[in-house]
Amino acid sequence: MFEISLVPDVKSELIKKLKIRNLVFLICVIVAAACGGVFLILTGITGGQGIKLAAQDEEMACRSDGPSKDIKNCDAKKYGTPIMKFNNMSELLTIQDQMKNLSVLNTNKIKFSRVFDVLSVILPDDDNKVTISSLSTDIVNNTLFFDALGWSSNNIGYRALEAFKKNANRAYYDYGHYMRFDAESNESVEIPSYCIEEEVDANGVVFGIYLKGKPGCEAPMVEHEEESDENKTESEENDSKLGGNENGEESEEGATAENVEENTSEELVALSPESKIERIRIRRTYNDEKDKENYKNGKDSYDASDSNEHKSGYYFESACLKYDSDGKFDEASTLAACPLLTEEPNIGSSSYGRNSDEEMVLTFQTTLTLSHDIFLASNKHVAIVSPSKQNVTDSYIQLKDMFTAAAHDIESEEK
Repeated sequence: MFEISLVPDVKSELIKKLKIRNLVFLICVIVAAACGGVFLILTGITGGQGIKLAAQDEEMACRSDGPSKDIKNCDAKKYGTPIMKFNNMSELLTIQDQMKNLSVLNTNKIKFSRVFDVLSVILPDDDNKVTISSLSTDIVNNTLFFDALGWSSNNIGYRALEAFKKNANRAYYDYGHYMRFDAESNESVEIPSYCIEEEVDANGVVFGIYLKGKPGCEAPMVEHEEESDENKTESEENDSKLGGNENGEESEEGATAENVEENTSEELVALSPESKIERIRIRRTYNDEKDKENYKNGKDSYDASDSNEHKSGYYFESACLKYDSDGKFDEASTLAACPLLTEEPNIGSSSYGRNSDEEMVLTFQTTLTLSHDIFLASNKHVAIVSPSKQNVTDSYIQLKDMFTAAAHDIESEEK
């Protein structure tokens, strides 16, 4: 059976084009609808983000500054106290700021016990003597308040007070670092403060004792040497004596177990770290810059003896001592650079009369304002120097005869 199409070819092509057009239109509608849906979704997300960001900005503003002209309503129960209302904000915001402040705190740390060094120097203790009956301190302002008693050998009323004032006005402080020459870097390096012990001789001259070989300090001078052939031979002979004869029997000269333990303990003591510490004496003060350079090179102009125990490469580098153009020590410039007092001593009420022992005694009150740098722990090896060149350092504090009576606990007495 045959089917005959009566539709012309042109009409057939038109129908096909219409079908393709309808399909494309449908696809476009679907794509447009999808794009519209995506647009709505993105618009919703963007709008939500804007609302969220606005709420966060409001919360940040409320938590930071509190109510303002732009944001008037801040719920204190919800947001708490505004951050900017707190004091010391830099210390509270981040751990980094707190870590940075550790170095600041360490730099500003003080050693107020040095006040006894100051008193040991400025209180006269010869023909004019001054002692303290009561003492109080103001750590914040570096101020001392005390009641004092003064005696004079010739019974001249205020001579002890004048001697005290001159001592205080003309005293100065000094600090710095003990140095050693380092062969590896070919330059002088600082010796750690815990490797130094200071002492004052009978003439008031300060020396630093460098504990070379102490843990954390430079390695000891004496190194382990290999045993020589003679030592090895002696060691083998001792071992044969301890071990017995050829037959394995203990000889008459053989050591007992107790002797072996004693010998072993002695060897351990000999090899202990303390036995390797070398004490090197380092002078702290010099007549002039040339004298210091000579001392660095091993020439001690102070030592009149024939023995040359001073080692080159060790010296003290002061931060306060000044020298003039000729290299001589300049006391006036040193006093101006590092004065003990920042103000003149403030003398309060005073009276002169006899005590219970019929001695003529001056009683007075005074206030001293000291330089803050004296008490800074970062300033190492602080020394207080009086006009008579008496030295008192961190390691040398003499409280003898400084006070009229022993210290006591006031709070316990009040209870």
